[in-house]
Amino acid sequence: MKAYWDSLGLQPEENVEGQGRSDDYYFQQAGIPTSGYAAGASARKSSAQAAKWGGTANSAYDPCYHRACDTTANVSATVLNRAADGVAYALWQLAVGGTGGCAGGQVIGNGGFESGSTPWTASSGVITTASGQPARTGSYKAWLNGSGRTRTHTLSQSVTVPAGCATYTLSFWLHIDTAETTGSTAYDRLTVRVGSTTLATYSNLNAAAGYAQRSFNVAGFAGQTVTLTFTGTEDSSLQTSFVIDDVTLQAS
Repeated sequence: MKAYWDSLGLQPEENVEGQGRSDDYYFQQAGIPTSGYAAGASARKSSAQAAKWGGTANSAYDPCYHRACDTTANVSATVLNRAADGVAYALWQLAVGGTGGCAGGQVIGNGGFESGSTPWTASSGVITTASGQPARTGSYKAWLNGSGRTRTHTLSQSVTVPAGCATYTLSFWLHIDTAETTGSTAYDRLTVRVGSTTLATYSNLNAAAGYAQRSFNVAGFAGQTVTLTFTGTEDSSLQTSFVIDDVTLQAS
């Protein structure tokens, strides 16, 4: 359950207020374990919690809890939506992952591109040994754009992310080389997506010597088959090269 909130970049706290209260009591009396998400009820926030989450220290999380003002107008649509998604995520993990544990391992195929294009789908010439840009390791890399003319390059792979693991980390090494002279305008871009979710966008403004490793928590995609896509776009002049190598998605 915590992994879902971690995937949103939030830092949940243990729900101690709800344990053993009316929503849980009769299940617990029947020997059924319970868990859940809560945004707080009549318990009062500490100063540290008010600083972290907002609101007023020493005031109730929900001043309308069990009061006449607890109407539909008192419902946070954001909290309700996220909590429902989190419950669905936890149920999916339990149903698909079961008690069999984490299959784990590296789920990206041919992440160093040394076996040619399979199982990648790439624009012509993207997976290459061309000498203009060096690979980080081995001989092959994925070299998107770099022509100094209007062009879009794509590199993608469909992956099945195992369920039931504690950590999910997508990493790749990226080198950006550019002939652009501006220090303020992003003329050429590389977009990284998992499914329809954009993880990051880089541009000619991120150019630097050598490769830099980029890593992302992708726990929110556990138990799903999704497509990892790199899309490079270049304008009509002054090349920018986006060079990718050693792609991994490690579950453990």
